[in-house]
Amino acid sequence: MHQYLGRLLLCSLSLLSTISLASVPHSKIHVYTEDFPPYQEFMGPGKIGGVATELVKALFEHSNIDYKIHVLPWFRTSHIVNNTPNTFIYSLARTQEREEHYRWIAPLCEVNVSFYKLKARKDIIIHDIEDVRQYIVAVASGQPTEQHLVELGFSQDDNLVILASHQQGAQMLNKARVDLLYGADLFVKNVQQSLGRAGEWEKVYVSPHLSKRMYLAANINSDEALVSKLRHNFNALNSQLNTSVRCEQAVRDH
Repeated sequence: MHQYLGRLLLCSLSLLSTISLASVPHSKIHVYTEDFPPYQEFMGPGKIGGVATELVKALFEHSNIDYKIHVLPWFRTSHIVNNTPNTFIYSLARTQEREEHYRWIAPLCEVNVSFYKLKARKDIIIHDIEDVRQYIVAVASGQPTEQHLVELGFSQDDNLVILASHQQGAQMLNKARVDLLYGADLFVKNVQQSLGRAGEWEKVYVSPHLSKRMYLAANINSDEALVSKLRHNFNALNSQLNTSVRCEQAVRDH
C-alpha cells in the first residue's frame, strides 16, 4: 500500500512539473523597444539594429524562444508592456521607482543622463541640482527624467516644461524658450544631429540619480518559467556576450 501511494505521489509530482513547464507560452513572444541609436535602431520595416538589439536577439535565440521585436514610441511601448503579461521591453533604465514593476532579465548598456544648455548662454552656471532650480528645464513626457524632477519639487508652474518628445524640447532650447534640456546623453546627441545643431549645446551637469544600467525586462505578471529560462540562459551566455566592451565600442563609433 505504501509503495502504491509512493508511486502515485511521484506520478502526481511529475504531472505537476509537466504542467508547470507547459505553462511557458509556445506562441511568439513580443518584445518592445524604441528607436535609440546606437542601442536600438529602426532600419526599415522588420529591420532593427543596434548593440542592445544584438544582445537581446542573442539571448532569445540561445533560449530557442520564438520572438518578434516591435519599434514604437516609448509611451506606447511602456503602456503595452505594463498591461500585457509575457511581453518584454528594452533598453529600460533600472531605477528604484521601477524596481517592483518589472521582472528584470538581463543587464545591457549603461546610460548617462545630463542637463544641457546652449553654449552661447554664458549666463547659465550649474554646479549642482540646486543651481538647476533657478532655470526652466524641458523634459520628455513619460521618461524617468520627468518623474525625477517632479519628485525633487520642480513644477510646471515654476521651472519645468513637459513635452511630448526630446525633439520638442530641443527646438525650445534652440529658441531660448527654455534654459536647459534634461535627457539621456545619446538621446540629446541624436537630436542635435537630426536638427543639424551638433556642437551648439553644452553639458552642464550629469544626473547621478538617473545615470543607470539599462535592462531587458518583462511585464511583472509574466510566466515564472519563461522568466527563469531567460535569466538562466543569460547567465550561461554572459561571458560570451562581452556586453560592456560592445556597448562602449558602439557609443564611440556612433
